[in-house]
Amino acid sequence: MTDLHRRKALSLLGGGMALLAGCSESSDGNGNGTDDDDDGDQPVGDLPSYASVLPTNDRSAYFYGAIGVSTMNTLLNDEGAEAGQEPTDLLVANPVVVALLCSFGIQQLSTSAGRDAYLGNNETADGEEQFVYADGVYALVGSYDRDGLATDLESAGYTVESEGDAYVVYSDGESDEIIGVSGDVYAYSYSRGSESDFDPVAAVERTVATAAGDREPKHEADEEFDRLLRAGENGGIACCLYTDSDEFASETLADDQASDNDSLQFEFGSFEGSYGVHQQLAVTGVDSAATANAVVTYSSEDRVDQERLKSALGTEAETVDFVTTGSTVEIDAEYGAEFATE
Repeated sequence: MTDLHRRKALSLLGGGMALLAGCSESSDGNGNGTDDDDDGDQPVGDLPSYASVLPTNDRSAYFYGAIGVSTMNTLLNDEGAEAGQEPTDLLVANPVVVALLCSFGIQQLSTSAGRDAYLGNNETADGEEQFVYADGVYALVGSYDRDGLATDLESAGYTVESEGDAYVVYSDGESDEIIGVSGDVYAYSYSRGSESDFDPVAAVERTVATAAGDREPKHEADEEFDRLLRAGENGGIACCLYTDSDEFASETLADDQASDNDSLQFEFGSFEGSYGVHQQLAVTGVDSAATANAVVTYSSEDRVDQERLKSALGTEAETVDFVTTGSTVEIDAEYGAEFATE
């Protein structure tokens, strides 16, 4: 990724930005459920609008990041972005890397042979389109003319790899790009080279088949994942790391999932002992102040390590609250205008 994209991601913390704005079914019993008393204490909220796009796969660890397309457009169109202070507070840093990752995905789309087909058949209402990275696939979630996409992509030289009643997966003979389309999703991915076991055709098909209702989405297959999504806030920038085991494997926490090799990368080490974390970052619109939220879930109360969390989350906030309910910790933080413009 270019240094310009890194600077623009960092500029999410500064002035000039209106907003802060990576198979088969997974197991449906993950062994990390809490007891009945804990279950009653868990917050129950709305699922994010893109939950029906998140596919199941055959890996224990699961990661996704999401950001509103209007937020991404603001980021990419800010030609005056300056390098800012790189955040060390992980409530801020991890969502900023999501923005960086999605910025790279939009850059890929801008040079794709399918770009005009996407632009010409996008019927999403202003401000409602979401950009999601999950299961190795970039996915734009909104409303699209699927027949128009099919016509335009085939005219652009794409050929059909697979299809269902409500989706089609294409490949580009001039590149390694794979595109999948349905009425709700425009998804794309790329080969990772001959030494990788990642299959972009299968991954894109999982995504669009899930969006089309032909496959069970992750949240319906896994009750604990569903609960984690409902507990977290979903505006602005969101990211989620989850495992269907009792706790994250050490290699999962050490694997940065995706990063800016020059500088920023995900850091999940402070979530050791847990099995799920959902983070969210947004600007309040008042003096450019930002708010951040995280929900961290453990398989039992004796695994909760609030001090470890406090050492890395909310360290640069004006105010931060840690609330432990059973085996779940929720963190809410506020960042004043002075922090947001550094």
